[in-house]
Amino acid sequence: MTDTPIIALYYREHDPMKRKMFLDQSIAAGEDEVANAVRKELWELRYGEPSEAGSGTRADGYLALWMAMEYSKDTAGKLFGLKRARKEIEKNLARLKFREMQEKSELHRELLYRECCHMVKTYMELCEKDKTYNTTLCGIVPISEKSAKSKLQKDVYTTAIVFPEEINMQEELEMITRAAREAYEAHFPGEGGLQR
Repeated sequence: MTDTPIIALYYREHDPMKRKMFLDQSIAAGEDEVANAVRKELWELRYGEPSEAGSGTRADGYLALWMAMEYSKDTAGKLFGLKRARKEIEKNLARLKFREMQEKSELHRELLYRECCHMVKTYMELCEKDKTYNTTLCGIVPISEKSAKSKLQKDVYTTAIVFPEEINMQEELEMITRAAREAYEAHFPGEGGLQR
């Protein structure tokens, strides 16, 4: 499936309302009606909740899922942590109708996968821009670009590859693991990608 110029912008944009604007433009132009109907359905699920940033903004449910995985990976090893981590991830997946979307059609699966790639790309780009993410010693001393890259690689690897195994949810999170590998490879081309 080749993207129209408007849909290419849709997948490059991180801001939920700008993404909706591009999608609405594509729909108004009569482009790829079947795929756009699925994209609209996925957009509604992903950005269904209003954001704490104020009216007219939307929270990113996929990023919330990623952050739940990110947070839970640290507590999963602790007593009762595994069960709580699974429950938290299952709750997020259910809210996003993750399984239902995969079971609807091949097109739903393909476009859901693209949203997962977009989620990982968004996360990596936000981390690179975040001053506190790229610092050590209580957020005072900036770390080198090489250290920042290896920190990001380790985060993506442990969140998308190690954590699903730890909580025995490889199957449920397989699409996110695959998307993380692809998004990482696209972000850091020719560096071998995420191992294992």
